[in-house]
Amino acid sequence: MVGKRRRSGPKPFLTERNQAPKHAARSKHVSRAAVRAWRRPVLIGSLAFLLGRASIDHAVAPFALAYFAVVMALAGERRAWPAYAGILGAFTAGVEQGLELTAAIVLYKLAHRIIFRRKTADLIWAPILAGSVGFVVHLASFGTSLTVAEGLLAFSQGALVTILALIFLQCIHLFLGQELTRTLRYEQIMSVVILIASVIMGFDGLAIRGVPLALVAIDWIVLVLSATGIGAAAAGAVAISMLSLLSHEASLMEVAVLGFIALICGLMRDANRFVVSATFVAGVGALTLAYAHAYAPLFVQMSAAAAASVLYLLTPRSLVVELRSFVPGTPEHSADERLRAERVHALMTEKIHEVSQIFEELADTFSDVSGNDYLLMRDLVTQTIQKTRDSVCSLCPRQTLCWGREMLQTYNAMKHTLVNIESAGGRRAAPTPELRDRCIRLDPMMSTLRYNLDLTHRDYKWLKKMMEERKLVAHQLAGVADVVRAIAKELEMEQKTLLSDREKIVSALEELGLYVDDVRILSLEPGRVEIEVVQPSESAHETSARMIAPLLSGILGEHITVAKLNVPPHGGPCTATFASARQYQVHSAAMAIAKDGRPVSGDTHTAVDLGNGRYALAISDGMGNGERAKQESKSAIDLLKRLMKAGFDEKLAVRTINSALVLRSREEMFTTLDMAVIDLFHAKCEFLKVGSAPSYIKRGQEVIKVTGNSVPIGILEEIEVQTIEAQLLPGDVLVLVSDGVYDATPEGVQADDWIQAALAQIKSSDPQAIVDELVEMAVEASHGKIRDDMTAVAAVIERYQEQWAAIRLPNVPSLRSAERKRRMA
Repeated sequence: MVGKRRRSGPKPFLTERNQAPKHAARSKHVSRAAVRAWRRPVLIGSLAFLLGRASIDHAVAPFALAYFAVVMALAGERRAWPAYAGILGAFTAGVEQGLELTAAIVLYKLAHRIIFRRKTADLIWAPILAGSVGFVVHLASFGTSLTVAEGLLAFSQGALVTILALIFLQCIHLFLGQELTRTLRYEQIMSVVILIASVIMGFDGLAIRGVPLALVAIDWIVLVLSATGIGAAAAGAVAISMLSLLSHEASLMEVAVLGFIALICGLMRDANRFVVSATFVAGVGALTLAYAHAYAPLFVQMSAAAAASVLYLLTPRSLVVELRSFVPGTPEHSADERLRAERVHALMTEKIHEVSQIFEELADTFSDVSGNDYLLMRDLVTQTIQKTRDSVCSLCPRQTLCWGREMLQTYNAMKHTLVNIESAGGRRAAPTPELRDRCIRLDPMMSTLRYNLDLTHRDYKWLKKMMEERKLVAHQLAGVADVVRAIAKELEMEQKTLLSDREKIVSALEELGLYVDDVRILSLEPGRVEIEVVQPSESAHETSARMIAPLLSGILGEHITVAKLNVPPHGGPCTATFASARQYQVHSAAMAIAKDGRPVSGDTHTAVDLGNGRYALAISDGMGNGERAKQESKSAIDLLKRLMKAGFDEKLAVRTINSALVLRSREEMFTTLDMAVIDLFHAKCEFLKVGSAPSYIKRGQEVIKVTGNSVPIGILEEIEVQTIEAQLLPGDVLVLVSDGVYDATPEGVQADDWIQAALAQIKSSDPQAIVDELVEMAVEASHGKIRDDMTAVAAVIERYQEQWAAIRLPNVPSLRSAERKRRMA
C-alpha cells in the first residue's frame, strides 16, 4: 500500500500543477460572471431601499410604490424581487411608513392578479392602478375620522404615485438592462434626473459630522452630469435641488448656486476631471460666501463639495463614458452611433453580398441546361420508339422475340425508319428492309411512327424554346447579381472611407466660416466623387454653389459641382449633393410628327442622364402606326430606361426587352430600337442598333454614318445586339432618326445620300434647329406627304465649362495626396 502511494504520488501532483491555472481561470471567470449577474439586482435593490426612505415632509411617501409598480411591469413579478428592499428602507424611516408601504405593495399585487388574471396588462395601467392603491392605503391609514386635509393628503399620495410611475417608465429600462436605443431624448434624461433626485431624498436625516449625505450626493450627481454638457448638467442640477427643497435639504439660494455652478462645469465637460472638481469647489465656496455671511453654512457647503469632488475623482471613468454615450452631442455618443452605424453598414453589405450570391446561384441553375441537341434528340427518339412499341407491339405475338433477344436490332430498324420518314418530308416514306422483314404489323407500325414523330418534332421545338428562355433568364439573373454586387461594392467603399477625410472637410468649411450640420462622404474615387452636406436651408443654394463646391474642388483637385439640392418645403435642414463635374456635357432636342398628321405617333424617343457619367439617347419605332405602335415603342423605351438606370448592361437590357415583347402576347409585336450611350468623361459613344435606321455624326461639313443589320426586337427569341463604338469630339452633333425620316427619299436619290447631304447643308449648331430643319426637309422630300411617323433626335457634345475657380486653403491638405500616401504605405 505504501509503495503504491509512493508510485502514484507524483502523478496527482503533476496533474494538480497543470490544472491549477485552468481551475484558477475558471474560478476567476465564474466570480466575474457572478459579480456581473448580481450587479443589477444590487442596483435595483439599493434604489428601492433609498426610495423607501424618501418622503415629502414626512407626510406622503409615493416614491417606493411607484418604483415597485414600474419594475414589476417592466421586469415581471419574478424578477422584481429586489424592489422589495423598499419595504426595509421604509421601516428604517419609520414603522408607520414601513407598514403602509407593505400594505400598499400587497394590495397592488392582489389587485393586479385579480384585474389582469387572463390577459396581459398594458403598461399604462400600472401607474393608474398603483396610484389608486396608494390613495386607498393612505386614506385607510387615517382611520375612520377623516378631515379634509387628510383626504387631500391621500389624494396627493395617489396622484404623486401615478405621476412618478409615469416618469419612471421613461427611464427604469436603463437600470434593468433593457435599453432599446443609445440615444436618450431630453424628456428621458429629465426622467433619470427626477429618479436620481427621488433617490437622494432617501438620504434625509443622514449626516456625517454635520454634513448631510444628501448634499454630498447632490453635488456628486451634478459633477457627473457636468461631463455630459451644459444642458443636462444645468437642468439636472436645478431639478435635483428643487426636489431637495421638498425634504428641506436645500434652499432657493442653494438651487441658484448649484444651477450656475453646473452651467460653468458643463462648459468644461472636456477638461480634466481634477480641473472640473477644483472649479466646482471654488465656485461653491465663492457663491456661498456671497449670500451666506456665516461660517457654519460655508463649512457645510465646502465640506459637501469637497467630499463630492473626491467621489467624482474616484468614480470609474467607464461610468462617465457610459453616461456620455447616452447623451446626444457628446463625442462618446457620436462615436457610439458611428460604431453602431458601421455594424449596421457591415451587416447590410453582408446581406447584399448574400443576395448577389443567391442570384448567381439561380443564374447557374437556369444556365445549367443538361445535355445538348444530340442528347435531346436521342432521348426524344427513344421516347418515340417506346410509345410506338407500347401502342403497336403490346398485342403482337412476336413481342418477346423482337424486344427480347433481338431488342437492339429492332430498335435500330425503327430508328432508321424514323430517319427515312423525316427525310421524306411530306411524302410517303417506305420502311427500311430491316423493319419490313421483322415486323408483321407493318401498316400500323408506320402510321404510329409518323404520328409519334410529329409529336416529337413539336416537343423538340418547345423544349428548345424553353432552353433558350432559361438561358435568357440566366443572363438576366446574372445581370441582377452584377447590379447587386456593384451596390455592395459601393457600400464597402463607403465603409472604407476614412473618418479623417470627413474631419478635414468639416474643418475646412469651418475655416471659411461655414458651419454645417453633417458631412457624409459617399465616394472619393477620382471622377466619381459624391459628397452630401447637410446645412441650414436659408441661402443653401448660394452657399453650395459659391463656397462649398469651390472649396471641395480645391481639396480634391478636380472640379466639383452641385449635383442635387434637396430643400424641404417647410424649412429645416437641406441636403446638397456634390459630385465630380463631367468633362463633357450634352444638349439634346427632338422633333416628332405622326403619320398623316395624326395626334398619336408610333415612335417614342428619350434623352436621359443615366448617372455615373453616362447619357443615353434612344428612338423606338413600333410596328405600324397609331396607338398600338405607340404602346409597343413606349413600353420598350420605359423598360430600357429603368433597366439601365438600375445598372444593367446595355446588351442585357435589350435582350430583356426582347424577351418581354416575345412573351407578353401571342400576337405579333415588334419594335426597332436605336440607342446611343455617351460617356461624359471621355466622350466615347456606344451605338446599339436593333433593326433601326442608320445614325449620323455631323462633324463640321463631314457626316459619318453608323449602321447595323440586326432584326427588330420581339420577332426572334434570341437576337444579336450590334454595338458600334465611336470617339466623339467637342462640337460633334449626334443625330438619330426613325424609319419615317430615313425612307423619305426623293426620287432617284439613295436614302443615305440625301440625309448626309441634308445634314451637311444645315449650318446651325443648335440641336433643336437641326432636328426641326431635318424633319422639314424630310416632309418636303415626300412632296408634303407624311407617309410614316417621323422622329429625329439630335445631341451636341461640348466641353464642360467650369463655373468657378477652386478655393485652396493653406492649412487644409489635399485629400488626393493623403490618399496617395495611404496607398503607398
